[in-house]
Amino acid sequence: MSRNNQIKAIAIYQILGGVIGIALLVLVMFGGEVTVTQEVLRFSILAGLLYIFSILCGRMLFRNPRKGLRLSLVNQVLQVVYFSIGAWAFQYVAGLRIGVGVDMVGGWIFKFRLALSSFHFSAGSDLGQKFVGVNLVALFLIFWLERLLEKQS
Repeated sequence: MSRNNQIKAIAIYQILGGVIGIALLVLVMFGGEVTVTQEVLRFSILAGLLYIFSILCGRMLFRNPRKGLRLSLVNQVLQVVYFSIGAWAFQYVAGLRIGVGVDMVGGWIFKFRLALSSFHFSAGSDLGQKFVGVNLVALFLIFWLERLLEKQS
């Protein structure tokens, strides 16, 4: 696959991941299952901004590939590690997550997780979960983006 086609593929992936994320966010917010509090609204806005960032990264790849590759690298770095430890939790996926991780509640259990455009952030409320994971798709994309950046120089 040519370098331009590779960049287009990453651009489309990021745009679709952002669009799917926004669509799922809207479904959750207006589906009636979640009580919309100020905190929920703040975190939903944060999630929406991250999904918009993913869409903008994809668009930038079409307009200015070098700048788009750098921004896309930042976008993927934000998606590599997901965790929930004590009162802190973070998970951001714009696209696909194939995750491997360790659940530390009741022992060290290795887990394999799949997700499609998802977001979770928690600060100050202990969820009783203790896990750390790595998104293999984001990790793969980071290596791919770095390789494409090296070829841009």
